[in-house]
Amino acid sequence: MTEHERAAAEMRSLLGFARGLGLDEATVREIYETAKEQAAEADVGDDDRMAEVRKRMLAAARGAVIGVD
Repeated sequence: MTEHERAAAEMRSLLGFARGLGLDEATVREIYETAKEQAAEADVGDDDRMAEVRKRMLAAARGAVIGVD
């Protein structure tokens, strides 16, 4: 699997997760790209990076529910 294919598969998975949280695609893409850049700088593995993305998505969903950015 190429890097592009892997990233596309990750995004599809995250978008499904995001639907359940009520997050829009733009928010998910922003979180994903930010976490991807930070993980590359810190030399973090894929599993840890994806866990961080999900954690940030949960935080964003909580913030949207209570009106906090």
